[in-house]
Amino acid sequence: MKCWAACLGDCGTKGSHEHIVSQCLYPDQSIKVQGFPWCLDAPKEIGIGSLTQQILCKKHNEELGAKVDAGSKHMRDTLAQACRLLNAREKIQSRHWTIQYFETDMLLLERWCLKTLINTNHQGGLKYLDDSEADSPPCELVEFVFGGRRFTDYKGLYMVSETGSQIRFDDGWLRITAKSHNEQLVGGLFMLWGVPFYLNLLPTPIKLDGAVLMRRGIKHWFATRDDKGREVKSHCVTFTYPS
Repeated sequence: MKCWAACLGDCGTKGSHEHIVSQCLYPDQSIKVQGFPWCLDAPKEIGIGSLTQQILCKKHNEELGAKVDAGSKHMRDTLAQACRLLNAREKIQSRHWTIQYFETDMLLLERWCLKTLINTNHQGGLKYLDDSEADSPPCELVEFVFGGRRFTDYKGLYMVSETGSQIRFDDGWLRITAKSHNEQLVGGLFMLWGVPFYLNLLPTPIKLDGAVLMRRGIKHWFATRDDKGREVKSHCVTFTYPS
């Protein structure tokens, strides 16, 4: 077994079955999967516990699960809570709400998205920008996933939005689309629970069909309408990015 984090130089001696998509996001559930060599033409339903590959050693797998996977689950749970509150308040035409505030960690989600993109690209995928093969991501990216480095240019995770759009949570929806240029992996579009994100691996600015790309320290306000159709702020989710 070859661990894709081997460049860190501290691999364990035991292999592991790495979940391609973190099991903590869909415990004890079946999911529909499409895009791998065994399901290119049509989606197949499998238990998420079966969607594994031997691509990380046990030590590195456990390191990521303890923090990065937990961070993605916190993001999912926070968005679900915020959208449940919106659904409840939309049924009442109030002119004033007690504002509620939520926080979730964008940096951990950024690391999780990169880890998941590396996982899904691992077998038969695209080369990386330095011409590394799909099963050997550049050490820069590996170090970022494990918290040893930060992106300092235009690389990183962005929330994709349109002016005035409202987050609508869809618990079962997760789609990952690799983006390429000259047959190299340059990013990934993530539709996470109905919320679009883009992970950019290029050191240059990106544009996505006129969409608004938001990055780091994002505040997303949820609002309802009162009996006169006026917007009333209800609550806010801050996507923190620790310095």
